[in-house]
Amino acid sequence: MLAIEVAFLTGRYVATAYNNRRESEWPPHPARLFSALAATHFSDDDDARRGDERALLEWLEQQGPPAIVASKAVPRDVVTVFVPVNDVALTNVDDEAERLDEARAALAAVRSSGARVTKQSSAVSKAQSALDKAIRSATSVPSKPVNPRYGQRVLPEYRGRQPRTFPSVTPADPKVTYVWTDAAPTDVQRMALGRLLRRVVRVGHSSSLAALRVVDDPAPPTWRPAVNGEATLRVVQPGQLAALERGFEHHWEVEPRVMPLVPQPYTCQPDGATVAARSSVFSDQWLVFRRTEGPVLPMTAAAGVARALRRTLMSFADEPIPEVLTGHTPDRQPTPHPHLAIVPLPFIGHPHATGGILGIALVLPRIVDVSARRALFTSIDRWEQMYRQDDEDTPLVQLNLGAAGELRLERVEWGSVPTTLRPETWCGPARVWLSATPLALDRNPGDLRSGDPVKRAQAFEQAADSVSQACQRIDLPRPRLVEILPFAPFAGAAKARHYPSYPAETERIRRVLTHARLEFDEPISGPVMVGAGRFVGLGLFRPAGRG
Repeated sequence: MLAIEVAFLTGRYVATAYNNRRESEWPPHPARLFSALAATHFSDDDDARRGDERALLEWLEQQGPPAIVASKAVPRDVVTVFVPVNDVALTNVDDEAERLDEARAALAAVRSSGARVTKQSSAVSKAQSALDKAIRSATSVPSKPVNPRYGQRVLPEYRGRQPRTFPSVTPADPKVTYVWTDAAPTDVQRMALGRLLRRVVRVGHSSSLAALRVVDDPAPPTWRPAVNGEATLRVVQPGQLAALERGFEHHWEVEPRVMPLVPQPYTCQPDGATVAARSSVFSDQWLVFRRTEGPVLPMTAAAGVARALRRTLMSFADEPIPEVLTGHTPDRQPTPHPHLAIVPLPFIGHPHATGGILGIALVLPRIVDVSARRALFTSIDRWEQMYRQDDEDTPLVQLNLGAAGELRLERVEWGSVPTTLRPETWCGPARVWLSATPLALDRNPGDLRSGDPVKRAQAFEQAADSVSQACQRIDLPRPRLVEILPFAPFAGAAKARHYPSYPAETERIRRVLTHARLEFDEPISGPVMVGAGRFVGLGLFRPAGRG
């Protein structure tokens, strides 16, 4: 057994949740601990110690998710503060970087249109060379006085300010212990670990001071890895140390970065307690973009909006574009694996609901490869870089919809958001679910509007069976009851017949669209997205009773 205790010296733990900048992280994720150990390891100049410590960390990353001993914690109220930007430049580096971003944007626009990109590629190369020259000039001894236009940037009145939050929690017991029950470190590994732990000064934010040590008799775990846990924590896997090294070589603690991770469900329920609600294959940890400007689109445009956003993300992806973004294998066949779903979120279920699209959610599978997750985040980052101003965290991006115009979107991070844009609005758990957007049936059930009562009943029965199989296809149990509805069950929602044909391509088989009501034997957790159009916003369900 191996148990590492982390004692927070100030009585508080300061760290931002990886999926919400206004929430704190608790308990501290195992990947957070590993990153603190790795950062301490790389800060040591003694090659002999570093060799032993590297071997230790490479061994630790193979021990699997640990159990965690952590008390309950009270979150501190989060207040947005505006702080001056620190990384101002005394040279033309910023200007050249902006020109490079503009050149990349022009290249992406031409590439998405299918035209030749020779001219734009050359412009990107020239802009990159100019930026490299500016960086070399900035890091060498200046041969002439600094341009006053750049020098004034360091003065307080010329420095921009950006919103920041510092979420933290105050635990009842300011100690957290990570327990690997099956780990058996050697004496050499224990010595290396002891040296490493003594040098760690923080876990999380720089104000989150900590003291670490190995303990021999930890308390019983309060959080355990589980198949269907109520919380998702970041853990590590073999290769984590090398991934952190590669990331550092790219960002050098200057560029935006995403820590490599593996999501792992955890539960705080004791052994033998009621099993958490069964979940679908889709994650309830969403990336949501809020509409800020542009045309007000009806929910019937969901599939078209989703396709436009997928094309945009693909235009910023590295070649070859991964299946998680395209939904297809390299030979252009539909991938058999779950992939990214792009879900426009309509304003429904309210007396004044309009059915308009308020935002778009990017929904990954609950279990997804780290490289696939990184590919999505990379595309989003490059997209945002086109529009980012100075040190702006969440720039307004543009989504080109062709003849419909352009949407201005902002990734949701700061402040409260409408109910429609909150994942918990769509994810339950609940026993009864109603369709917000009609689902596209995987097979033709017959004429649901037939004047012959027998044929109509047979069509309804076939449609209900198709919906049941669609639920099982996303890892949900077969519903106890499926009702095919001839109407939209939420206020403001559009009827199935008001939607354009799906799929839009004339050469493909058209699917029957219908609304439905699902009833399960026990509560299940969403998101519930079923049917052939589930990756483009069709077949989106919402728990009954929420509007």
